Amino acid sequence: MTARGALTLAAEVLLGFLALACFAALAFGRGPVSDEGLLQAFRLTAPLAVLALWVLSRRAVPIHRLILGANLWLAVGGLAAYTHQWWWLRACQQLGEASLFLVMGLVGVVCTVATPAGFVGELGPARAVRRASLGLLAGVGLALAAAVIWRGQVGAAAVAPVMALSWGQRGLRHWVRRQRAAA
Repeated sequence: MTARGALTLAAEVLLGFLALACFAALAFGRGPVSDEGLLQAFRLTAPLAVLALWVLSRRAVPIHRLILGANLWLAVGGLAAYTHQWWWLRACQQLGEASLFLVMGLVGVVCTVATPAGFVGELGPARAVRRASLGLLAGVGLALAAAVIWRGQVGAAAVAPVMALSWGQRGLRHWVRRQRAAA
């Protein structure tokens, strides 16, 4: 990867996960989580999530699927907060961090089935893309399990799994590129 490519990737990841980081700071960084704190966090970060999705969708390469899932989760949560859809917000609160990984998993299934780049977000031989996408879906399943086991402990239930998924996706994308080069 060139220096320019590395900088572009870093900017994409930073922009893409900025709204999620802000959400975590607002919702969990001020002591015990409250209903009002979650509402405010969703309301304040949803516009940033929508902006990130818009900027990243303008690029020629497929959007980073984990970023897509995280920002869709924030956008829908913000829409629910603004439109008083308490059922959605209660579900997010009851599921805790797991709700994020459920949305990521849904994005993963749709992308795996409906896009040539799959959930992994890399064009290549169809079999390689499918295998990498299924591997990433398995990773989301493990992240979901971690979110359930360590519910309420943001570092173990959300931050570490998101970071692991991001690194895993990067490795899987690299593997698909090697498969493409070998074909």
